[in-house]
Amino acid sequence: MRRRCWFGVAWLLCATAVVSIAGAAGAAAVRFPAAVYPPPVSSAGGALAACPNPAGLEPFDRRAKDSALRAASAYGRVSLAFDLRNSDRAWWPPLRELWRSDHPAAGATSEVAGGLSPGPKTAYAVIVRYSCGLALVRKSIAVYLAPRHRHNCDACVASVYFIDRRGHALIYWLN
Repeated sequence: MRRRCWFGVAWLLCATAVVSIAGAAGAAAVRFPAAVYPPPVSSAGGALAACPNPAGLEPFDRRAKDSALRAASAYGRVSLAFDLRNSDRAWWPPLRELWRSDHPAAGATSEVAGGLSPGPKTAYAVIVRYSCGLALVRKSIAVYLAPRHRHNCDACVASVYFIDRRGHALIYWLN
């Protein structure tokens, strides 16, 4: 009788674990739908380890540009979950590493949005083009972040690269 009871308890614990894991996977799918967060594609090398999947990329409209400015302004200041929601999956591994190292914004925590520019007109477009191709550069914008008091320090300006996937402005690289 004890063996049956022990087996029943073990089975119940396993079933509970499976349901919990399935529920967590389902919740993750709801929070990060594949249509907005598809798996990244391989990089050709260079500064970007992975590239945003081209599926669902759209030209930026005013709403998406405003969303990119807000996401860049809050980057590294709110939470890992907030940054993940505002990032393409190509950027998730470095983003998680930044949060693990207690330096989520890589020096950007005291910065404010300084403007934006179409991808092909940015200083680092050549780096993105080498790693991920010209098509991605053409679908990108960069938001510039600068310290509140930068005192003419052009080297202090960071570029946060975004794509618009199905109306969601997503960070895919920070330089």
